[in-house]
Amino acid sequence: MRILLVYPAPPRSTWPKGDFRSMWVPDGLAMIATVLRRAGHKVAVHVREQVLDQLRFDWAEADARLRRLLEEFRPEMVGLSVNTPAAPEAGAIASLAKQLCGRHVTVVAGGPHPTAIPEEFLRECPDVDVVVIGEGELAMAELAEKGPGREVTGLVYRDGEGFVHTPPRPPVTDLDTLGPPAYDLFDMDYYTKCSRWLVRYIPLRATNVRTSRGCTNRCLFCAGHLVGGLGLRYHSIPYVVEQVRAAVDRWGVEAIRFEDDTLGGDRGRLLALCEALRAAGLDKRVKWDGCLRVDQADPEVLAAMKAAGCIQVEFGFESGSTESLRRLGKSATADLNRRAVRLAHEAGLRVFADIMVGLPGESREDLEATVRFLRWARPDVIVASRLYPLPGTPIYAGLSEEARGRLGWDAYSYFDQDGGGVNLTALPDEEFRRWFRSFRRYFIRPQIMWSILRDTPREWKEDRRALRRTLARFALLHPIRAVRVPW
Repeated sequence: MRILLVYPAPPRSTWPKGDFRSMWVPDGLAMIATVLRRAGHKVAVHVREQVLDQLRFDWAEADARLRRLLEEFRPEMVGLSVNTPAAPEAGAIASLAKQLCGRHVTVVAGGPHPTAIPEEFLRECPDVDVVVIGEGELAMAELAEKGPGREVTGLVYRDGEGFVHTPPRPPVTDLDTLGPPAYDLFDMDYYTKCSRWLVRYIPLRATNVRTSRGCTNRCLFCAGHLVGGLGLRYHSIPYVVEQVRAAVDRWGVEAIRFEDDTLGGDRGRLLALCEALRAAGLDKRVKWDGCLRVDQADPEVLAAMKAAGCIQVEFGFESGSTESLRRLGKSATADLNRRAVRLAHEAGLRVFADIMVGLPGESREDLEATVRFLRWARPDVIVASRLYPLPGTPIYAGLSEEARGRLGWDAYSYFDQDGGGVNLTALPDEEFRRWFRSFRRYFIRPQIMWSILRDTPREWKEDRRALRRTLARFALLHPIRAVRVPW
């Protein structure tokens, strides 16, 4: 069977903006492709963001390329990997596939968005036939063999005016059995070119590698468990070391982004992985970064990571208020956040701070506690977003029907915008909107520009000159606010 796997892009009405580009290889599609090819199918992959970026966002030409691919490859099945902002385009691609290749083409959607709200998604996208719930590798292989039916677990599909839910599919316990990602189907020259967006904000030739699936916690705002499942499952350490070695040898990467939800779920395994990277000599050949929960940071672990080539640790701090963290189900405190920063800095590691505002019940004091925490911590990287209720999360489930009706999937393209969401804080709508605009404009944006300037190579003279001018103008126009920025 000929199978086309597509990663849709957010809608052009809201995206793109700014310079940020997602340079991650879509490893979910890559793993599905591996399993499908092993079953004897002919597979092609099309990543819309990559194509659009390479075409300098010439949407007409990008659409023409997708049409040509559908007409020439003539897939019998189309698989769509769908995040929330890409939901509108997923429906449009499904319709295009049916139009060009015939109504007999089976269009399958997976990923966090259709997994969270399968029936709603199928109603919104009438040309999508099936939703895969959770992991897609084995479900797609069975679908290709048997077609939609009750004997294939982990599906939701149409049945007249209604829907059939087949029994849940158990997660794959031994991730190594899925095989390595099908990198040969991707333009790896594109994905490994020098970029500041994988190990932020350091311009490096880098790629992403996954060592596990799942997380040790279930925060109330996070939809990661929808596909990755609850609890943690791991690739073996030899598998991970081989993936890193192959990336260095094959594409000459300088850095690896370990994309796990948390690297520290099994402390002993993380220490063993660090030792294995050193034993393979990869600590001298490649830099890397990854995520830890704040309660996983301890001196021995951070020292081992540093010795194995780690240069930066990402922490989901979210807030500087213990009360806000409690309401998020974070199982963390403001004191643990501060401890993680202190230990990471003592280990000589950069700190990447994930911050979220607009949290349920958040007060003005909670918001200012976050600002004080950032001024104290002075992270090397800050990514600050407004909480958007993701489908499939407890926060989304707790919204009223009226509040859900105000949400548009295109608004989920950027979580740092102040429109399109709902106000869950204790502040009146307009007061929170003003606070958030000020926070972004006078605190976060100049800090980001400073971080990028700091990490921009000296030989990139024009970039550095433009950043210095912008920062100097900000300091001249807003001298008091400039003092508050965590430079």
